[in-house]
Amino acid sequence: MTPKLFKAEYNTKAEEFKKFLPINVTLSFRSIAPAIALCERKYLIPTLGNELFNKLTEHYNTAEHPEESPLQELLTLCQFALIRLAFWQEYDILSVTLSDKGAADNAGENRLYRYQAEALKDNLKNEGFDQLDAILEFCEQNIDTLPEFLQSPCYLAAENSLIKNTKEFNSIYYINSSRLVFLKMKYFVTSVEELQLRHHLGDAFCTELLSADSEIEKYTRILSGIKKFVVFTAIAEGIAELHQMPTDRGLIFQTAIANRISEVQYAPVPPEELERVRKEYTQKAERYMSSVIDTLKRYPTDYPDYFAFAGNNAPPSKHIRRDNTNRRIFLA
Repeated sequence: MTPKLFKAEYNTKAEEFKKFLPINVTLSFRSIAPAIALCERKYLIPTLGNELFNKLTEHYNTAEHPEESPLQELLTLCQFALIRLAFWQEYDILSVTLSDKGAADNAGENRLYRYQAEALKDNLKNEGFDQLDAILEFCEQNIDTLPEFLQSPCYLAAENSLIKNTKEFNSIYYINSSRLVFLKMKYFVTSVEELQLRHHLGDAFCTELLSADSEIEKYTRILSGIKKFVVFTAIAEGIAELHQMPTDRGLIFQTAIANRISEVQYAPVPPEELERVRKEYTQKAERYMSSVIDTLKRYPTDYPDYFAFAGNNAPPSKHIRRDNTNRRIFLA
C-alpha cells in the first residue's frame, strides 16, 4: 500500500515525518507507509470526501506548493493528522520483529515502561483525531475555495443533524473535546433525531429546524433546549444499549489502579450505576423537552409547522407546578 500524501523520496531520513513529529524519528518510510495509506482510506477520505482528497493529492504531486494557498494549509493539517494516526495504529507492530521463530521485542533494554507506552499511544491517537476536527473546521471556513468539501460524508451528515460536530456535543456534555467519543455517540444522536425528536415535534418542524438561523429570536429561544434533549437522550440510549459510559477508549468508566498513579485501568460500570445514570439523563432530557414545548405554546404563531403537527393537543409539560403558599401539601 502506497500513501498519497507522503513520498519515499521526501523521507530518505524521515524528513517529512520530522516536520510533524518533533522527536527523533529514525523509522524507514517503507515500515510506516502501509499504515499511512490505511489511515488515508480509513480516516481522511471519509472526512474530506473523494473529490477533495483527489484534489489534495494532485496538489501534493505538483512541483511547487504555494505556501499561502488553502490547499497547502489543508495538506499540512492532513499530514499532521496522518502521521500521528499511523504511528498510533502501527505502534505495537513497529515494536516487534516477526520471524519464523515468532515475535521478538525490538526495544530490548531500552523499552518504555508500560505507562509511558500507553501515554505515548494516547497522545498520538488523541492529537490525530483532534486534528481531524481541525480539518473539518478549516474546510468549512474555506468552503468557497474548497467547494468539493460540500460532497464529503462529514459535511452531508452535519447538514442533516442539529449536533454538527465535536465542539457542539462537548458544549452540552463534556467529552474532553474528543472526536473519538463524538464518533461513537453520533449513531445515537442520529437515532434520537430521526425517532424521538420527530415524535415530539413532527417531521416538518424538525426539517425546518435543520436549516434554521440560530440568530433569529424564535429559534434562539428553543434550539438550546432541543439540542440538550438530543444529546442527553443519546447518552441515555448509549448507556442502555452498550451498558457503558462514554470515554475516548469506548463507552466505559476509568478507574485508577492503586499505587500506580500513572496507569489507568478500564473497568466495566456496575449495572445498578449504569441504570441510575441512564435514568438521570433520560429525566434531564425530558425536562428540557418539556421546557421547549412550554415555550412553543407561549408563541403559537411563531411555530405553525409544530402546531400543524400537534394541534391543540400538544403534550403538556410533565413537571408538577403548584403554588404552595400558605398550604400544606404532601405528595404520596
